[in-house]
Amino acid sequence: MPLRAVVDAALRVADARGERVVIVGGFVRDLLMRRSVGDYDLDLVVEGDGLAFSLALQKEIGGERREHVSFLTSKLFSPFRPESGDAPHLSEVDIATARSEEYARPGALPVVKPTTIESDLWRRDFSSNALALPLSAYRDLLAGVVISDDLAQRVIDPCAGLADIKGATLRILHPQSFIDDPTRLFRAVRYVVRLSFNFDRATLAGFYEAVRGGALATLSPRRVWNEVVTALGEESPAEVIQEFVERGLFSHLPIVDEERGEDVVDALSAIVPHRTLVTAQEFLEAGKLIILAFLLQDGREDIAQATSEGTRMIRRAKAAVDGQMSVSTLNSNADALAMFGLLRQEVFLRSLKNGGAV
Repeated sequence: MPLRAVVDAALRVADARGERVVIVGGFVRDLLMRRSVGDYDLDLVVEGDGLAFSLALQKEIGGERREHVSFLTSKLFSPFRPESGDAPHLSEVDIATARSEEYARPGALPVVKPTTIESDLWRRDFSSNALALPLSAYRDLLAGVVISDDLAQRVIDPCAGLADIKGATLRILHPQSFIDDPTRLFRAVRYVVRLSFNFDRATLAGFYEAVRGGALATLSPRRVWNEVVTALGEESPAEVIQEFVERGLFSHLPIVDEERGEDVVDALSAIVPHRTLVTAQEFLEAGKLIILAFLLQDGREDIAQATSEGTRMIRRAKAAVDGQMSVSTLNSNADALAMFGLLRQEVFLRSLKNGGAV
C-alpha cells in the first residue's frame, strides 16, 4: 500500500477517535536534514490509546498485528491491502502510546505510563530525536501543500532539538541517560558517525562516565551483539565499529578487542565497496561472519556463542577459521563476501595457513 494511503487512513482513524497522532524521532530529524527517509516503515505516537488506535487502523489497511501491552506499543505488518493492484510499498507501521518511562535499575527495561506527546519527547535519548511532526503536516508535505523549508515551523520541539540539528550537535536530555540505558552509548556513536555530529561537552562527559563506571556490564551479550549487528547496517560500518573499539564500548564484552580491532575494521572495509553487488541481508550476514570468525580465531568461542547468533552461523565462521571454506566452494553471496574481506587480511590469512587458532 502506498505510504500516502496509510497516512490518510491513520488520519481518518485519529479524527474518528479524537486523538493527536504524530511522527516522531529520527524520521523527523532526517526529513529536516533532507536525508533519505524511504517509504518502507512509519513510526507513529498517539496521545491517547495507541493499542486501540492500532486495532482501528488494522481494520482500515489490513496486515498482521502484534502488540506489547507492557510497553503500550504495537506493530502492523504487511501485506497490507493493495490499492488498484499495486504491490505494497510499506512494510510496517509502528504505533506507540505517548508514554513516560521509569527505570528500576540501570540497564533494566523501562516501566511505562501514558502521558502527553510533549512529555513523551522528554524521555527520548537525544535532543535531535526528541522531535514530533503532526501526521497532518506530513500529509501536507506529501501532497505538496507545504514545502520542506516550511516544515520546521510545524515541528513540536520542547527539547530544542532543531537548534542542535542546525549546530550538528548530539546532546542527551538527562544526566543519567547513558546509565539508565547503556545501549544509548552505541546509538550515540552511530549517530555521530552517520550524521557527522559532535558530542556536546556534557554529553561527552556523561558518555565516558558511564563507560568507566561499568554501565556496559548491565547489558546482556545478546543486547551488545544486537548493537554490533545494527552498526553493520550503517553506511560506514567499519568506521562505526572502529569508534566502538576506540571509545571503549567493548571493554566489558570484547566482541572486538583493541588488539584485533584494526584487523576487523580492515576486513569490514574491504567488503564495503562491493556492497551493491549483494542484498542488504547478505551484506549484514557477511559482516557477522567476519566478526565471529575473528572471535573464533582468537579462541573466544565462549563470546561467539554468547552472541546468540545460532550454531549454523558459528559453524560457518569456524569453517572460515579452519580453512575449510574455499572461495570456489562458497554456498552463498554472504560467504563469498565474508571470505573476500578475511582473505584481504594478512594476519587472518597467515593464521589459516598455519592451521588456524582453534
